[in-house]
Amino acid sequence: MNSRPVRRIALGCLLMVSLVGARAEGDAERAAPTRPGSTASPAASAPAKAAPSPAPAAAKKTPPAPVLRFPNPEWVDITVAAKRLGLKIAWKVSGREAVLTDKDTRLEVASDRIEVELDGQRIFLGQALVSRGGDLFITKIDLERCLLPLVRPELIGRTKPRPKTIVIDPGHGGPDKGMVNTRFNFFEKTYTLDTSLRLKKILEARGWKVVLTRNDDRQLKRGKQEDLQRRADIADDVNADVFVSIHFNAVADQVEKVSGLEVYRFTPQHQPPVTRALRRLDDEILNPGNVNDVWNSLLAFTIQRRLLLELKLDDRGFKHDRLAVLRLVSCPAVLIEGGFLSNTAEARRIATATYRQQLAEAIANGLTAYATQLESLQAGAKPKGR
Repeated sequence: MNSRPVRRIALGCLLMVSLVGARAEGDAERAAPTRPGSTASPAASAPAKAAPSPAPAAAKKTPPAPVLRFPNPEWVDITVAAKRLGLKIAWKVSGREAVLTDKDTRLEVASDRIEVELDGQRIFLGQALVSRGGDLFITKIDLERCLLPLVRPELIGRTKPRPKTIVIDPGHGGPDKGMVNTRFNFFEKTYTLDTSLRLKKILEARGWKVVLTRNDDRQLKRGKQEDLQRRADIADDVNADVFVSIHFNAVADQVEKVSGLEVYRFTPQHQPPVTRALRRLDDEILNPGNVNDVWNSLLAFTIQRRLLLELKLDDRGFKHDRLAVLRLVSCPAVLIEGGFLSNTAEARRIATATYRQQLAEAIANGLTAYATQLESLQAGAKPKGR
């Protein structure tokens, strides 16, 4: 009997136990990152090792980042990536900044940045691109699990049928108020439920079966982790084709300067979340949410595109994080941040029924666009647009 799978399972269990509570996975602990693509980020790192015994205070030093050596099977030359995506490459700065295009697509990439721009839309990769020896490199994971589904979904290699059952998850509920605007006494849990009820009505009118994880002001389970697990279980119980968790955001600092929309997918295996530059041991675990990495990417990007087109809010980006509710669900899943309750103007807008109806309609249109893409892929055709 091969003992390697057993050891892997044991290691996964050990890691999950040892790291519980160390990572802010629950959506109650979420915080909006401040434009992580705008600053340099370590290009790559090995999984974190156990820290050595503490040295005397005067002798403490920050360990150097692991040296990235090439050729490296985890990284792909950007010229090779361009061919894979069916795009032509033009250099803005040789070996450091490039534009990849065809008649319908424009992808801008740069060294030392996790943020790229696809047709004007902000995309946050798992790791920053790196420049070595006059060449620019992207991780194979970012190429195959993020950019390929968005630019050339017909090359994914497998298809999914048009979704029939959609689970909508109104974030928080009951004693868990979520984000709170104390000035106006606005609770996130109130607006997530109202938006979800509106979205359910729209989708049912379009012929979809829709299930809500909650349809009133309550928490599903007493403990936070148990509550998040129950939300994922509901999706599995009804054999959901898509899971959409609806939230509203907040920040503690510079509240009037931070606004806009974010859509999250679950972070692929072997990559850190967008809020952290360095990889850790728990990033190596294969979670249920990773089974649909490529579809998570396509779903999140498509919904974010519709939100931006229809709501005209700031583009905070198509991002990824190790959010518990996305980690646990087995079907393609996204978490939508429909605006910032900490921003005065945006909070007042969120508090109106008109905005929440517009948000629900934009999400529904994003889901419809996603379903249309899947139909095109099943028919063997290249989807038109994104």
